[in-house]
Amino acid sequence: MKHRFLSALVLLLVCAQLLTGVSFAARAPIAAAPAESTTPGETPADVPTPPEEEDKPIEYEYPNDWSRPALIFTVENGIFAGDENHNLNPGNNITRAEMAAVLVRLLGAKESADLSAFTDLDKNAWYMTELSAAVKAGIFGGVSATSMEPNDPITREQAVVVLSRAFGIVSEDRTSYKNFTDGSQVSPYARDALSAMRETGLANGYEDGSFRPQSSITRAEVAQLLYNLFDCIADKPDEIPASGWVLYRGAEKLPETLTLDGTLILGQAIDAQIIASDWNISEALHIRAGKEIKADLSGLKTKKLVCAPLSGTVQAQIEEVWLWGGGTDFTGDAAKLISVDATHTAAGTYGEVAVRAGTLTVNGDLGTASCGLSTHLTLSGSADKISVDGKYVTLDGKGRAKLIVINGGDYSITLAYDELDDAWFREYQKDHDNALSTVKTQVIPCPVEKDTAMYTTQGGTKIRDLPAGTIIYNEFHPAGTWFYASCADGTKGWVPRWDCYIPDDPPGATDGSYDYSKATKEGFVDLKGYSSKTGYLVWISRYTQKVIVFTGTQGDWEVIKTFPCSSGANNCPTPSGVFAIYAHDGGWNFDNYYVTTVTLFNGDMAFHSILYKYSGGTYDAELGYPKSHGCIRMNPEDAAYMQDLPIGTTVVVY
Repeated sequence: MKHRFLSALVLLLVCAQLLTGVSFAARAPIAAAPAESTTPGETPADVPTPPEEEDKPIEYEYPNDWSRPALIFTVENGIFAGDENHNLNPGNNITRAEMAAVLVRLLGAKESADLSAFTDLDKNAWYMTELSAAVKAGIFGGVSATSMEPNDPITREQAVVVLSRAFGIVSEDRTSYKNFTDGSQVSPYARDALSAMRETGLANGYEDGSFRPQSSITRAEVAQLLYNLFDCIADKPDEIPASGWVLYRGAEKLPETLTLDGTLILGQAIDAQIIASDWNISEALHIRAGKEIKADLSGLKTKKLVCAPLSGTVQAQIEEVWLWGGGTDFTGDAAKLISVDATHTAAGTYGEVAVRAGTLTVNGDLGTASCGLSTHLTLSGSADKISVDGKYVTLDGKGRAKLIVINGGDYSITLAYDELDDAWFREYQKDHDNALSTVKTQVIPCPVEKDTAMYTTQGGTKIRDLPAGTIIYNEFHPAGTWFYASCADGTKGWVPRWDCYIPDDPPGATDGSYDYSKATKEGFVDLKGYSSKTGYLVWISRYTQKVIVFTGTQGDWEVIKTFPCSSGANNCPTPSGVFAIYAHDGGWNFDNYYVTTVTLFNGDMAFHSILYKYSGGTYDAELGYPKSHGCIRMNPEDAAYMQDLPIGTTVVVY
């Protein structure tokens, strides 16, 4: 076990937080880990040192700042190695491949995965062994079906995800990521991991309350994170301390009697036979072991058991059990059983069961169960209540449920039941499926006051004549003497502005109190087939004067926020169409007022705050009516939320 720095450590950690703003809750140092090749192209760590230099210590120059103790620690323990000149390059961003190498060597992962599907990998690169092991261990996945991006910097949210996966860090609270000021920027796949890391005190963000999930993370920051994460990494049983967060990376069997005031994580090198006759671990045991594990934990006493081997069987009687990793056959009773992903079986009696992802087979009885998006629960015993809380849920098996409550769509139920409550779903599905006929848009009838014509461009080729009295509809009016309009039959073109009358009052305008149901909102964007590059989607409803924010994917969007707004007035309506957020700005100044928190999505059209006086106070704070010059006015806190949405987020104006 590595020695501790005592009072000097405390001072240096305080300095680290003051100088960087990064706050990963402080813990004591890590003990030994194998050497790592840290930059693409450098000599892999397993290349032998020339004999004459084997005993010669390598001298590194460490910065005299917050990162010094963490970097010393990583070098002393073989976690980081420098480049060919022994430079640690602490300010460089760490790449995805480098992060994979760090984690598989800490975890002792050796099994390999087939990476042939990823076309951006160099099969002769230094990282192939480590990256293959990271994928096999379930730590890493591709950024797409064919791309791994090994040499790209890893983002902060990606780093949190792979750390959570590597060491089995989980939490029942799935919403803690929202406590960061930029929580809306966290990608959907990273929310559970960041919430778990925050709840366990391992990720507290920056001093301003942000986490900056899309930013890169430097080698020094990763060193600090690893430095904080564990109290000990042990390679032999007698190195396990009496307390702390401990990673056991050794291959030797652990003693059948073990006491630890803290959390123990078992790496993949451990012997496949794990026997706990008298283990007392105060907080949690995480099994991140290898294939075909046979763990008899009948003598284990702990609060939480995380089963995440590559495969195997686990027997225990624990209050709270998590099933993760490649697949576990669990035997034993538990008050709570939570299946995180993959395919697992559980034989016993369970008070509460939650299937977050993947497939779970329960051979026994349970009290209540909840099934999330795209999950599969097979039951051979009885259940008091099963809730279908997401779309695409499958319930089957030879068992029986007293009550099944449907809160999600497109489900498949062949499991026997006494009562099915699908009232919520039936109402939701009706609104969802009728959304296209329910949703309206802002329509601005403009009578033609004298004979005129519609043109392809401003003053271009004539499309059609427009006799006096014809009703056309204002679509867009830039500054000038022309505006873009549509006819009743859908024909669109440019019309001389002063040949038509554009009313001042919005027809059918409300005070902004009218709104569509959640099902109608989701049905509209689902049935329209809108997609987004970021996992977020924004719809500006000109009819209801609302900004609606969704999360999800094409055809499966979920409303997470609805804000009041004011879109463009009749004379200059916000153009309809599909756009994307492309920039954020602090604010804009005008002659008589200014606006703040600007998020641009179509030329110079943007989401921004209400209008403020230069002398103080508000210039115009009213929302709920079309009254802007084309931008989308919002309450200041709502406009600030929009600034947190990632660049590239689709914006639909309808």
